[in-house]
Amino acid sequence: MLIPEDQIWMVVVGFIVAFLLAFGIGANDVANSFGTSVGAKVLTLRQACILATICELSGAILLGSKVANTIRKGIVDVDMFVDLENGPAILMVGQVASLCGSCVWLLVATFFRLPVSGTHSIVGATVGFSLVVLGIRSVKWIGLVKIVVSWFISPLLSGLASVGMYYLLYYLVLSKEAKLEPALRLLPAFYGTVILVNSFSIFYEGPPMLHFDRIPLYGVFILSCGCGVIAAICIKFILVPRLRRRVLADSGPIPIWKTTWSKLRPTRVLIVSHSYSTSSPGAEVPSNQIEKVATSSLEADHSMPSEQLPPSYDKQNDKMPDIEVETNTRQEESTHVLDSSDETGKQQKSEQKPRWPVKKLHPTRPFPSFPGATEVSVPKVLEIEAVSVENSLPKKDAIPSNEQQESAESGGTQMNSMDTEEHESYRARTVESRVFSLLQIVTAVFGSFAHGGNDVSNAIGPLIGLWIVGVTQTVNSKMPIPLWILIYGGFGIAIGLWIWGRRVIQTLGEDLTQITPSTGVCIEIGAALTVLIASKVGLPISTTHCKVGSVVGVGRAKGRDRVNWGIFRNILIAWLVTVPASGLLSALLMYGFNFLV
Repeated sequence: MLIPEDQIWMVVVGFIVAFLLAFGIGANDVANSFGTSVGAKVLTLRQACILATICELSGAILLGSKVANTIRKGIVDVDMFVDLENGPAILMVGQVASLCGSCVWLLVATFFRLPVSGTHSIVGATVGFSLVVLGIRSVKWIGLVKIVVSWFISPLLSGLASVGMYYLLYYLVLSKEAKLEPALRLLPAFYGTVILVNSFSIFYEGPPMLHFDRIPLYGVFILSCGCGVIAAICIKFILVPRLRRRVLADSGPIPIWKTTWSKLRPTRVLIVSHSYSTSSPGAEVPSNQIEKVATSSLEADHSMPSEQLPPSYDKQNDKMPDIEVETNTRQEESTHVLDSSDETGKQQKSEQKPRWPVKKLHPTRPFPSFPGATEVSVPKVLEIEAVSVENSLPKKDAIPSNEQQESAESGGTQMNSMDTEEHESYRARTVESRVFSLLQIVTAVFGSFAHGGNDVSNAIGPLIGLWIVGVTQTVNSKMPIPLWILIYGGFGIAIGLWIWGRRVIQTLGEDLTQITPSTGVCIEIGAALTVLIASKVGLPISTTHCKVGSVVGVGRAKGRDRVNWGIFRNILIAWLVTVPASGLLSALLMYGFNFLV
């Protein structure tokens, strides 16, 4: 049956607004699924967007129809529109109003970076337009109360699930001195569980168009358990040996930039090049021989123009030749490093040599403020302060005292002992990142799949009602949900992530508490389990609430001060404001649309 001409504008506006709503949901909520993975440097933004696009579409197609029916029929009694004159048209206008109200509120909240729930927004908007048309008798208050209760139960259940996973992982892996083997033994069980639950969610009450609803319950259990067991076997005999080899390969020397980061700090040194005769001891170095001033850094200044580089700079390898620092004062050309931090000393003679065992400086780039200067790295124990280049030698003692020399020597011993501690700490981080990084990606995929199944209904639930009523001209039609509308909503979510999701990708995974690959796994699994179970029951819970509950729960389990309670307070306020705000907008729009019907 064709849509009447006087109702086509409703369908067109509804599709446009539904796409914008899906766009806003993608920009806000999809970032929660992969935010922890991107924040932990496990995935790049591009990789996260690609995976999210695939998972959101898959979840929308395989799981979206169940919750879409709840949004379409479970909140408002659509049968009451039958008794109204021109009831189908009024219901269609109401669906447009609910889409517009929730879309406006969601985009405004996104602009101000408020972590609101798309589910809250669409539910409030649906209630808003129905109150204008039929009053309080049109709302299924029991269903609405269940939904409201689920909004607060879902973060609690999700938090408890994630905390349980975290304590299990802590006692079995993280609390052990040797974390590698316990982590590798636990890895197949984690993967098997993730695949099993995900498979069960797909096969159990799957969409009728894929005929998954014809599979008996025992068949669903057999298929799901089979997928989980196969995944666990593959992980144990393929992935685990490779991970073991990769982690053990890191047991050698730690990269220099990791071992020296805590030993070095940006300092300013004065390098003096001078030519003089050793036959005149005590001769002072002329001020015009002070040539080079540099600031140490662990990274080269790649912004410097190439024309300012000295001829000795190796452009191909992006480095300068080593500078030999000789301590023999009998040669004609020598280079001294002067320490200007000792304010109690007196002017030193140029024939004196440094007391610390520096044999070679490794320059990286010329210092841009002084032509010909050399950027070098110096030990932190020297504590060299900035010096000014005037027309005379520095008035401070340029050579370290005996106490400074002893401090430097003892500092070297401390640095050696710290190397061992740094090595062990780095090894522990390597084990955690290597073993759990891929699992964190899998759980993020799991969460994104669940998000597509749950939150795509927020955008296309009213749109489905609008389309079915327009096509059938009945308010209680049992027409199956068209697959292409689910795909349409999934694409809107994916495009929102690609275009605007980069602004909010640093959300719950980085703002509420610090996330590591191991804690990220616990957060993702706990939140995704809660969302998937709710999707199968038909409760349109918020993935944002589940993620907040998991993040806060795991952060609180690690310590009270590990959670940013100010952000958590703002999220709670946003939860309370969203429903009345979107409902008010939808009610105002519906009041205006009444004059058009």
